[in-house]
Amino acid sequence: MISVVKNKLPILQFNNLNKFPELNHFSTSRVGGSSTGIYHALNLGFNSGDLAGNVIANRNTLCAALEINPERLIFPKQTHTATVKTIASSFFDMDKEEKKRFLNEIDAVITNLKGVCVAIKTADCVPVLLYDPKRKVVAAVHAGWRGTVQDIVIKTIQKMIKEFGTDTSDLIAGIGPSICPEVYEVGEEVWKQFGPEFYLPTYTAKPDKRLLNLWQANYHQLIVAGIPANQIEVARTCTFSDPDRFFSARRDGIKTGRMATGIMIK
Repeated sequence: MISVVKNKLPILQFNNLNKFPELNHFSTSRVGGSSTGIYHALNLGFNSGDLAGNVIANRNTLCAALEINPERLIFPKQTHTATVKTIASSFFDMDKEEKKRFLNEIDAVITNLKGVCVAIKTADCVPVLLYDPKRKVVAAVHAGWRGTVQDIVIKTIQKMIKEFGTDTSDLIAGIGPSICPEVYEVGEEVWKQFGPEFYLPTYTAKPDKRLLNLWQANYHQLIVAGIPANQIEVARTCTFSDPDRFFSARRDGIKTGRMATGIMIK
């Protein structure tokens, strides 16, 4: 990934997705917003205790910097599911409550609509962006350990194939900033759900603990789905290890801010 500044707002972008001028995409840091205290500064999540007015202001800052219509910035209400939904034009005919219900308990969003930005929020979990440049379809995926175990990346790609005829050999993918395997210590109830290739012993002997590699687990899903390795970019940027740049629920507790990762066809 590279760091860029868009209208004074620092963001991160994938090199491989930047090759497509028809795309607008981003991963935010915690820098550049209106929130204060533990949410300082660019908190984009409503559900961790920050003032709603600050979050709205931060989302407007993001939209202004990236030339996104705030009404077309779509965040699902994530609950660590493997549920994937597509934003079609009919979504914008729904009233506010219908939209809320449609986006409830969703952890990946797909669209082929121009000017619609699909995005997810993270504070250690793995954000994954997908782009089909032939059929002009984009997706944003929230892959925590629960979603990863449930193959949410593969399920998103399968939905793209079913609904849009995507050929996985065409897909471009990016795995964004998230907690790194060097620090992501999990208990037996978690690591036993993964194959042994995705975890390592802790640095000091702890029989029931392992270091989980969510980057590798999601990369593996992209490969299994049929995406060529040279079309996958892994940021290898750790949210836990960089408190000045990123929020981290593992480091700071659940009441912390949220970054966003999104993608849009202009």
